[in-house]
Amino acid sequence: MRLERLLLTGFPGWLTTRVLDDLLARPPEGLREVVCLSEPGAELALPARPAIPVRVIRGTLDDGRALAAAVAGCAGVLHAAGVLHVRRTSDWYRVNTEGTRGLLAAALRTGGLRRFVLVSSNAAAGRAPRAGILLREDMVARPLSHYGRSKRLAEEIVLRERAAAEIVVLRPCMFYGPPVPPRHVEVYRRIQSGRMPLVGGGNFDRSVTHIGNLVDACRLALWHPRAAGEIFHIADRHPCTTLAVVQAMAAALEVKPRFLHLPPAVARCAHALDRLLAAAEVYVQPLHLLGEADWHVGVSVEKAVSLLGYDPKVDLRDGMRSAVEWCRARGLLD
Repeated sequence: MRLERLLLTGFPGWLTTRVLDDLLARPPEGLREVVCLSEPGAELALPARPAIPVRVIRGTLDDGRALAAAVAGCAGVLHAAGVLHVRRTSDWYRVNTEGTRGLLAAALRTGGLRRFVLVSSNAAAGRAPRAGILLREDMVARPLSHYGRSKRLAEEIVLRERAAAEIVVLRPCMFYGPPVPPRHVEVYRRIQSGRMPLVGGGNFDRSVTHIGNLVDACRLALWHPRAAGEIFHIADRHPCTTLAVVQAMAAALEVKPRFLHLPPAVARCAHALDRLLAAAEVYVQPLHLLGEADWHVGVSVEKAVSLLGYDPKVDLRDGMRSAVEWCRARGLLD
């Protein structure tokens, strides 16, 4: 598929910054321009002489004029804009759900949209009923959080338009790798200097997604002919456990991890309280994360591997090592 003009939403973000760098380093055949939708006030650091012209449109997903300007002439859209941590529960639905609805409608009105890729989340699928069961795309989606529901509703919106454009949905798991966001730097610092909370010994299935593997998946979603109309879980090749993730971080930091061991009942209580607060439009990030700590959320990437040739080259230990090296090179870690 040839896409002469491509729109990236959510720029500059963890994912879109890496995607743009990759597109400029390895320009796909036929790509003539990249348009980036960026929130007003966001700091931009664009290359002086990019291999492909890059144009920035300032605006948000609820700004009709900005959306119309951003989608004009774009045959492809990689929609990565969204919110993960919010002030109010309704913000998830306002941005992740209704923002997707407005963007897709604007893109379809141009008459030139060919492929629309939604970066969703494994949270849209929910969790596995027990250990050892990996979530697959053909399982019924049962999101357990408002964030997951907002993403699942966005999926349903775009998938209903499969007759009008080629729709692709990606469900990445927790990102990691450079450029490392401040919240992950804080986790590394906690592992270096304190005790890491660990629920149930950390023996819960988990999948994570190195940002480099996700960038490769985005390219496949945009240009592979067999991607159209499909949902794909995107993660590193091998699922792990919460404990294994923390151990990989500690190994990259060259420290021995120390844990604050908590029983699974603590996570269940936190989840119940999180749900009560959410009904009152209150979101407390640490409570929310603790409430998910006893979930089994490992995913299978076999569909992406077999259908698209997805080949996640970076594994957990190498990925964590590169993330720590990136932080140390910038003075963010000792």
